[in-house]
Amino acid sequence: MQSTTQSVTRSMSSEFELANTSLVDRVEAMLERYCAHSKQHARLLNTLSMLEHIGSRKIMATQSGKGLDQPTLKHLAEETRHAFFFKRQAERAARHSLDYSEKSLAAPAAARMYFQRLDASTARTLGRNAIPKAAYLYMSMVVEFRAVWLYRLYQAVLERTRSAFSLRSVLAEEDRHLEEMSGALKTIGALDAALIERLCCGERRLFERLLAALERSVDGFALTVLG
Repeated sequence: MQSTTQSVTRSMSSEFELANTSLVDRVEAMLERYCAHSKQHARLLNTLSMLEHIGSRKIMATQSGKGLDQPTLKHLAEETRHAFFFKRQAERAARHSLDYSEKSLAAPAAARMYFQRLDASTARTLGRNAIPKAAYLYMSMVVEFRAVWLYRLYQAVLERTRSAFSLRSVLAEEDRHLEEMSGALKTIGALDAALIERLCCGERRLFERLLAALERSVDGFALTVLG
């Protein structure tokens, strides 16, 4: 079953990559602009920390009952560690401590709205008769697709700019999460490639809104500097 799950996950990952091809240049350009200024880079890193933290909170809020199993607890621990990793890198770039207040984040309203709308959209798409735990697994899978896609682009930019840190360990865990979500959905009889494609299509529209907000944020900083 593991090899079958891996094959399905790889196929869906390839489809996700293809569907997001048109966004690659924009995302790379946006990341390069943030990396060019330590203060702005800190705000971006802190925003990623916040998003990972929101993800871990959603796992805790929806999966903390008596049925909490070891894989879910491990997923929660790793998402929390990712939030810590990005927070630590953000504070190193900023050279002071950062909280999740508006001034310490890039496009904070859009970032929070991305998760809220994705959560609502997933629940609406699955409907009331969804298999228990399916919403958590599908939501996690779609988020992991985006995380792997984005962090790979980010890692390439970090390498080009000779950054002092790497996302390789985070990427390895996010990649594994994808296989685990796929395997768990298959186990409960809910793995549906067509449904995943539909959910990813909706997520892409939400991500495009977040991307536009991140672009406006860093471009606004550039105008301030030039002015």
